[in-house]
Amino acid sequence: MKTVYLDIETTSRKADEGMVIAIGILAEGEPEVVFAETPEEEKRILCWLKEKIEGCELIVTWYGSGFDIPFLITRGILHGVDLSGLAKIPMLDLCEWCKANLLLSSNSLQSVAKFLGVWEAGNFAGGDVLTLFKMSARGNYEARREIVRHCREDLLMLRRIHERLEAVLGGFVRRNSSEE
Repeated sequence: MKTVYLDIETTSRKADEGMVIAIGILAEGEPEVVFAETPEEEKRILCWLKEKIEGCELIVTWYGSGFDIPFLITRGILHGVDLSGLAKIPMLDLCEWCKANLLLSSNSLQSVAKFLGVWEAGNFAGGDVLTLFKMSARGNYEARREIVRHCREDLLMLRRIHERLEAVLGGFVRRNSSEE
């Protein structure tokens, strides 16, 4: 089964107010992360994602059902990139699963990873992405590298959480409405 871990970095929580600045996938081996600084580059990385998910049988995300997938589809509509296929691939939203099945004080990616003993300290929190993006837009390439590094770290942490929970996940996978 081709499983793809997916994470995005954006300039806003709402797709009509911001854009996708990084898309990361982890299928086998090391994560791949692509970066966009302009709307034209955003369209390019959305097309890249469309190609990368071909043949995918399962997408694993952290709150992908409530953020990543809707954000990507919305931005795809804006750019004329058909990403409706994302909604048709079975998805395991580990955040959703943790909220429903674990009684933790916080369901953030970092908190769950710490609880499961798979957390590795990163350089910054997701909330710092907008500040780093603004720095990157002014020519600070280290800020751009930090955004890409953060996305990579999130993908690796997502995979570690998935591996740690795999034995208890059972068949918890959201299927698209046409499969139900």
